[in-house]
Amino acid sequence: MHADSSPTTTGKSPKRIEKEKPMSPACEAHRLIATIVGPQEIGGRIKTALGMVARRTGLPERRVRGIWHKEARAIRAEELDALRRAARAEQKAEINAEIAELRARIACLEGQIAMASAAVGGEASDEVQRQVGGLRGLDREG
Repeated sequence: MHADSSPTTTGKSPKRIEKEKPMSPACEAHRLIATIVGPQEIGGRIKTALGMVARRTGLPERRVRGIWHKEARAIRAEELDALRRAARAEQKAEINAEIAELRARIACLEGQIAMASAAVGGEASDEVQRQVGGLRGLDREG
């Protein structure tokens, strides 16, 4: 082959781009339990955490432990639905907590701007007002 010629095909078909394989119900259930439990402290009791999952989902505690320890042979659709609902609720709670924290931080920054503005004897600069206005709009999205 010359430097100016294009390479020829080798007769092999290009590798197919594989679609993401669907997760098995057992794997999905295990992942959902981990989402509901959230991060745990080192030395935290998993049995206690799994009991909390059972209360939030309405599933028997022994069943939740069996799913977590991968002892369950099959996961029923209603069990997966209960786990999904609880995981969504946990995610929403985390998002709401983050929004509340951000709102508190914005309020604190607005207070600092007001104090700094008063210290220099006037209104905050137009640029600072514009930036604060942009921050205020963030809590209205979503």
